[in-house]
Amino acid sequence: GFMYACVGSYLARVWRLFDFQFTRHPPLWAVGLLSVAIYVNFFTHHYTVDVRWGLFVIAALLFGPAWVHFKVWRVHRRMPLLIGLILVALFIWFAENIGTFTAAWVYPSQKDGWAMVSPAKLGAWFLLMILSYTMVAALHGVVRYRGMAPKAAATGVEREAT
Repeated sequence: GFMYACVGSYLARVWRLFDFQFTRHPPLWAVGLLSVAIYVNFFTHHYTVDVRWGLFVIAALLFGPAWVHFKVWRVHRRMPLLIGLILVALFIWFAENIGTFTAAWVYPSQKDGWAMVSPAKLGAWFLLMILSYTMVAALHGVVRYRGMAPKAAATGVEREAT
């Protein structure tokens, strides 16, 4: 539970620090429906059909065209939002492996000795990223990328927000 809370807290913090703005962001209602489906699947996949692969496809369709613009030292840079979510999930998985290697916590399969956390957990972390992302997007709102003022574009210095 602590790591789940950390993910949401991390997203909320970087959203503000890096002044996230977006191009071609999917509608929040669609992201919200995806998150509900992810949450339901987290519980029901033990008893019914696991629809995880379908959720990955829907996430790719929704977030594939979207770009996140983030500010680093006065200049907005951009990256595909889907790649950003995948990278964060990857680094959470790295942290999970470090945590189990140092015995900060141990999974039942590791009680007789450390073993790498299954790469299949990457998918679970990615889906968790969508849940956390949805809550933070609903909290902060999705701001459309404002771009650079014409004069600033020539100098490479971004205009101040008005």
